Amino acid sequence: DVVHSPSIGPKTAERLYPHGIKTVRDLIKADPAELAARLGARHITAAAIGDWQDGARLVCSVPDLRGTHAQLLLGAGYRSAEAIAAADADKLCADVLAFAASADGQRLLRNGDPPDVERIKGWLEAARSIKAA
Repeated sequence: DVVHSPSIGPKTAERLYPHGIKTVRDLIKADPAELAARLGARHITAAAIGDWQDGARLVCSVPDLRGTHAQLLLGAGYRSAEAIAAADADKLCADVLAFAASADGQRLLRNGDPPDVERIKGWLEAARSIKAA
């Protein structure tokens, strides 16, 4: 169900269902500009839908990556498993932790703790493992 995609809560899912977006696959396949126009909500832009799609792709492709973690990676500028796999470990950690410390990152984490460096490096290794496969 699309409600299980990163960034999609029950209210947003209810907005998506009448437009044929019922599954994560439907969301990933949708044209962001077209879907945003059909939804007609000011806060749901084509860019936001693109972010939702990239987050869903990350969760579907990087083993053991959770939705919040995918959102942290997106906020830090890593939009694909390939981008994560190609990253320098220290830079990836610095970028994710910098985003996590920002106002947007803290809102995403609900003022909780950011991931530790070992967890972030685990995402890097997981992304590299799928690239090697």
